[in-house]
Amino acid sequence: MEASKISMRTAKILSVIFLLTGIMFYFGGCSTAEQTTAKLAYQQGDYKKAETEFAKETKQNPTNEEAWFYLAMSRAQLGNATGVKEAMDQYRKLGKLTFSNELTEAWGTMYDRGYKQYEDGEKLSKTGKDEDAIKKFQESLNNFEIAYALQPDSAFVKDNISALNGRINTILVKPTIDKGVELEKAGDYAGAINEYTNGLSKVNKGSGAYEVIIYNISLANLKWGEKMRESNPDDASYKDKYTAALPYLEELTNSSDKDNKLNAYELLIQVYANLGMNDKAQDAIKIRDRLKSENK
Repeated sequence: MEASKISMRTAKILSVIFLLTGIMFYFGGCSTAEQTTAKLAYQQGDYKKAETEFAKETKQNPTNEEAWFYLAMSRAQLGNATGVKEAMDQYRKLGKLTFSNELTEAWGTMYDRGYKQYEDGEKLSKTGKDEDAIKKFQESLNNFEIAYALQPDSAFVKDNISALNGRINTILVKPTIDKGVELEKAGDYAGAINEYTNGLSKVNKGSGAYEVIIYNISLANLKWGEKMRESNPDDASYKDKYTAALPYLEELTNSSDKDNKLNAYELLIQVYANLGMNDKAQDAIKIRDRLKSENK
């Protein structure tokens, strides 16, 4: 994945982005003991205690907008993306949106943290330190998820989350794919397919890494089938391998990646023909030719 897949903010929201720890409270009006304790804990950087006390306050006073907002801020500091979303949903339901400026500053801080961690991860990946790179990518992902929870209308943040998930998945399954390829070269197609299939549990369905794996499963099955037919042309059991590849290839035709879709149809032509599905083979040829024309 190219580094450009992760979007930078096109402009700073403010000339200076304040850290969440710099957000100040207005101590006016009447505050409960929990609210006062929570505010002091937050200012002192004791975010766990702040979270506990703000949670108590929202339970006994569910219309306290400030408590909901700073419950979200406390959880953001603790890296709890799910908790941030829960608190922000309640904050928004109240409809006042008093803390819009603070929210913008907090969003900017979390986004910038996430982007910096992403850049650090890419640097580590380029030096072959994949394990360390994944840790940075996961930290980045968490901060992007927090930013998205703070501002769910940030479409490009959602895109970054998707791209990072794909990046992490690709690194995680690389050893599996490499081992599978080596087994294929040695003629151990059953072993290769087993490796690839195990790799599916490590990736998100529909991700780029997922599509690489199901393509490899399909290709290994076809190679296995060809080997079986060459060794005994009279034994039709080779068709079982084409049948095994079929659902993966048909799934791959729905890929948003034009190259993946084209590769799927290239193999499907062989599969349909060998399984006697001639009409489908002809349709696959037409679609394959159209995709080739579009990709020129």
